[in-house]
Amino acid sequence: MATITVTSELDVAEKYEKLVKQSLAGNSAYIRAKETIQELVADGAIDDAQKAEIISNIVGGVVNNINSSCLSTAMSWANAEKEVELKKLELGKQLDILDEETLLKAAQVDQVQNATRLSKVESKRMYGTPIFDSDGNVISLADDGKVARDIELTTKQIAKATTEELLLNQKITESHAAVHKIVADTYTNFGNYTYGGVSSSGISTVTRQDTTHKSLSDTQQDIAIEQAKGYTYNAWANALTGSASMLGTAIASDYAEFGADQPGGILLDTILDTARNLKAATTTVDEASPTY
Repeated sequence: MATITVTSELDVAEKYEKLVKQSLAGNSAYIRAKETIQELVADGAIDDAQKAEIISNIVGGVVNNINSSCLSTAMSWANAEKEVELKKLELGKQLDILDEETLLKAAQVDQVQNATRLSKVESKRMYGTPIFDSDGNVISLADDGKVARDIELTTKQIAKATTEELLLNQKITESHAAVHKIVADTYTNFGNYTYGGVSSSGISTVTRQDTTHKSLSDTQQDIAIEQAKGYTYNAWANALTGSASMLGTAIASDYAEFGADQPGGILLDTILDTARNLKAATTTVDEASPTY
């Protein structure tokens, strides 16, 4: 920054003094007039009275003119110096302004460069590394930017959604198949039924519709009944075999007496009842559990 000092005072007196001295010294008009008057007096061209008049009129006028012009010139000179100083001050301020503008331009250039670098970085990060042709036009972009990654992610999400849709359709099909299996298993195992309302206490009523259909539960019930009949038959058969063996042993030992209320008679009655129960167990379900 330029440093320029400007005073508020006009240096007129010193300049006026210099101008007066210069005007009255050497070959000045005043000296020439004075010498001319002296030459005229010496030659006798004028007398002393005329000399005094000439000095009073001409020299006095010259002095007055010199004083007046010197003062005017001194004022103009001082004003000119102040104007020069002010010009120098103005130029200094302009230089300071130019320096600040230069710094501002440099800062703006740095800012533009930084903004340009940031824009390039953001552009590369966002859109990928560009490839330019000879005219500076972008002809392709590398797949290393955010947009490319977003496109890739979107493509994967679409593929995932398609796969999930297929999986959902498969699950729906599986659900239909499971429902069909449940219905088919229910029909196969238990037949066709209707039921009443469902509440916290369960199903109110269940009614079988197709009584001619032979369900698995019906078959299992028949098998269970036949098994029960088989168990009953085996029990009575074993009882009959044991009773007959006891009767044979009693007869062989001549121990049994077959009269009424005698051990042999009671044993015979027991064998007869067992034989009847065995016969009943080989007929119907109800007869599998005789009452007598």
